[in-house]
Amino acid sequence: MTTLNDLAKTHALTIEQVQQILRASGIDFLSNTKQLTKVQQAKVALLIQEHLKANVVDEKLDRLVKQHKIFIDTCSLVQPKAIAFLNTLEPALKKHNSKLIIPIRVIEELEKIQRGQTGEVVELSKAVCQHLALMQQRGVLDLRGEDTDNFADNVFDVVFSKFRLQYKLMLITQDKALAKEMLQKNSSQAIRGKTIVVQKIDRHGKLVDVEQKAQKIAEKTIPANERFQPAKQVTSVSDSLMNVQHIPDEFEQVYTTRGAIQLLEKLATGGEGSVYKTSTPYVAKIYKKEKLTLRNYEKIKRMLSKQVKCEGVCWPVEMLFNAKNEFVGFLMPEAKGKELQKTIFIKPLFLKHFPDWKKKDTVQLTLTILDKIQYLHQRNIILGDINPSNILVVSPKEVYFVDTDSYQIEEFPCPVGTVNFTAPEIQRKRFSDFLRTFEHENFAVATLLFMLMLPGKPPYSQQGGESPVENIINMDFSYPFGDNSNKKTPDGPWRFSWSHLPYDIKESFYKSFRKGEEYSVPAKRLRAGDWSQKFSKYLHLLETGKFAKQDPMSEELFPTRFKRVGSMKYGKCTLCKMEQPEESLTENICQPCLNDGDKYACKRCKNELTYTNYVKYVKKAPRFETCPPCHQELQKVHSMITCQYCYKPFPFYQKDYEFYKSKGFELPRRCSTCKQQGPQTPPVQPVQQSTPPPEQPRPRITSIVEYLKSRF
Repeated sequence: MTTLNDLAKTHALTIEQVQQILRASGIDFLSNTKQLTKVQQAKVALLIQEHLKANVVDEKLDRLVKQHKIFIDTCSLVQPKAIAFLNTLEPALKKHNSKLIIPIRVIEELEKIQRGQTGEVVELSKAVCQHLALMQQRGVLDLRGEDTDNFADNVFDVVFSKFRLQYKLMLITQDKALAKEMLQKNSSQAIRGKTIVVQKIDRHGKLVDVEQKAQKIAEKTIPANERFQPAKQVTSVSDSLMNVQHIPDEFEQVYTTRGAIQLLEKLATGGEGSVYKTSTPYVAKIYKKEKLTLRNYEKIKRMLSKQVKCEGVCWPVEMLFNAKNEFVGFLMPEAKGKELQKTIFIKPLFLKHFPDWKKKDTVQLTLTILDKIQYLHQRNIILGDINPSNILVVSPKEVYFVDTDSYQIEEFPCPVGTVNFTAPEIQRKRFSDFLRTFEHENFAVATLLFMLMLPGKPPYSQQGGESPVENIINMDFSYPFGDNSNKKTPDGPWRFSWSHLPYDIKESFYKSFRKGEEYSVPAKRLRAGDWSQKFSKYLHLLETGKFAKQDPMSEELFPTRFKRVGSMKYGKCTLCKMEQPEESLTENICQPCLNDGDKYACKRCKNELTYTNYVKYVKKAPRFETCPPCHQELQKVHSMITCQYCYKPFPFYQKDYEFYKSKGFELPRRCSTCKQQGPQTPPVQPVQQSTPPPEQPRPRITSIVEYLKSRF
């Protein structure tokens, strides 16, 4: 007769594995040593064979499990063959002592499906939840995440960005957009991590590759006739003035190599010259006489040597000459729209010119600007002076770049710049004396993007900071990331706008602007292409409504409170009425309001003081009459006075001295002890009689010589 021990040995299994197979089939009454009947033997043998057949490890799956940390998305778990796939996955996980990783947010999304939908997907969701629970009990599934995590897609993005440097990661998803975003990380120019693999479950319950062009992203080859050559030294062409006798004006003729063109009305005048409508579809830029240098002439000629045609980039198309064939300017496409500096960067003007915009519109605008910057960078064109006054906005998808003749091409530098957009390593340098690099440009691009997300606010503005130049050189970035903060974040709505940005965007800004962080080093700064990927994902979150599920205010241009996080509780500040996390409130007052208060002047030096709401409402203390320096000064001893009654010295303090002087009082003559004893007659100091010293006997004189010596 045969026992369970015999069957286990026959099939190369442990007795525990055989018992587990039986329990999974509802059989839990057989002992290990008891002899089985023929019917029992046949049934147990059949169950073991079926188990072994089902647990044959797929070779491809075995290789993927062995090499990768595996994550799975909600949409794959509600596929009809999801449980069949999980059954084939489990043996491979056990073989390699690995676990399937599922974010908590995925489980929550499965529960939402059960509550909010109907039909087959609900039954699939219930079944897969039960199966996942069993997998967790068997030690082949690991739940990961925090209450502060938002939707699953964002969790995958954060985790894969963070850990792809350490591990090979694989995501199983049916979501094409999410798959594309994950695969695009493999082509990131800033991070050279391990390759991310993305798979999906097919109709047979097998893993197949996700067919996405993003998996083979390669930089488009730019033709030589569009690409400028990099240079290492500034041009030797002289910056001396050309001999130009006449500068054309309105309604005069100018000439191209193709013939005459009529200048029409003047559209604008700037530091370098004026822009005119013309008898062509283009506009003309005519330089001022003092700007017509040989270097400018040669630079425009070089710009025209390549075919640069990007919609919205107002690149020169023809050189212009006066009637005497003297260079005076160039033709270019006409720009439209409002200056970025005078609209998006100033809240009242922003709301006036674009009243219907939401956050998704500024994100789309950011992508439009990045597209043009990428186009220029691919052709080795460095903008140099990324000036918001030189970017005109019509709509989120229609933008114009002007003053392109200042861009750096080959050995011709960009001669101008602004402090906020200048990298730390080139602050206080003369721009016309050196050539900028793409590393310098990447800092300027990051600054522009930050000011688009926090409209008009430079990244290095802070409370109690030094000059903008010093803050940039020190890279003292003040916006918090996690627990990292210098506690100098500017007051006002900026901290709210920052809190509503996605994790990936905040992390990228923090690591770009904070000294010592990953992207703060010039060689590792994020490029326009890297930023474009991040903002494309941000736009997707906004357009699909996923970002608003956690907090609808994240869709607004100017949030009026911090972003809601997970299950955190919120309360209203009793002073500003703004909603804040309850844990940040003290006596129902938010931190900014606690630091604020009534302004008044120091009674002594007249400097401004603040009677903070913290002192007023929390400490419940009266306000000080003097500032701290004056308070310390008043505690000092002005002089020591001898009491005219007890003849003991006593200290006379500065505060008392100033009080007596202000009242015109004479200085006190009694110490505090004598004052407390009341009026009294000053004691008479006894006069001690002095006793003259005894007279010394005179020496006896025995000779005149000794006498004279004693006298003289």
